[in-house]
Amino acid sequence: MKKGLTALLLLFSATAHAETLPFDLSIISDQVNMHRSLALSDIGEGKTAIQLDFKDKAGKAYTFDLNYKALPANRSFPGNLDITLKDAQGKKLGYLFFAINNVRFLKQMGVFGLMVKVDEQLIDIRFTFDKQVAGHLSVTDLGQERFVQDTLAPALHFQMIRPVIVPLVRPGLRSKTYHLDKHLYGVNYSLKNQADGIVQFQYNFYDESGKQTHLLERVYFQAGSLKTLREAMFAGKYFHPKDGTFKLVFYPAMGQTEPLKETVNEKRG
Repeated sequence: MKKGLTALLLLFSATAHAETLPFDLSIISDQVNMHRSLALSDIGEGKTAIQLDFKDKAGKAYTFDLNYKALPANRSFPGNLDITLKDAQGKKLGYLFFAINNVRFLKQMGVFGLMVKVDEQLIDIRFTFDKQVAGHLSVTDLGQERFVQDTLAPALHFQMIRPVIVPLVRPGLRSKTYHLDKHLYGVNYSLKNQADGIVQFQYNFYDESGKQTHLLERVYFQAGSLKTLREAMFAGKYFHPKDGTFKLVFYPAMGQTEPLKETVNEKRG
């Protein structure tokens, strides 16, 4: 009887911690307008893989893949979302590795996504786990917040790693851009105030070879608290036809303390 009760309690505990969350997936560009209502479970709970085939207005075919996978025990997160956009031949067009502790973090974050340039159009892959999430964060609170900017381009034998404190450039917006040395590309960190105490973080990758810069890829997510902001970790990949794969790695600096609510010479945006 005691063994049976213990087993029942263990089963109840595992069930209580396992979750399946509904979410909305939007894939949008000038040529694509796809919306799906889907669900994602914690690892081992069933709904951890999604594959969708779709076409743009011109009839060009694409495949969207999502796999929520366990990571080895020596990694700092227990699992990650593998998100891939491919063409009809299976060639990767965009990729996002987003490390998470569990699916509850996705609801806590609310919205995140990947934008990637394909055939001169930007395709926005957006995940909405909670469209009404509210918070208490502002870019004004982030005057001393450090991030780690990490960009790799193996084919160019290039890597840039540096800590970043993102400066306030106007009320409600922090932004900092770095040029990739002699290479005609740039990376940008931006933090933007949204409604209801939410800040959106963007990691932008630009082509700077012409008279105007052109966005090639953006990874973005929203946060309503420092806890959420500091829990995010991802690596996006952009597949350039000439210069190979660019890897955009984001993780917050460790060991930070709570920043001041008001930073000298900065007004709440």
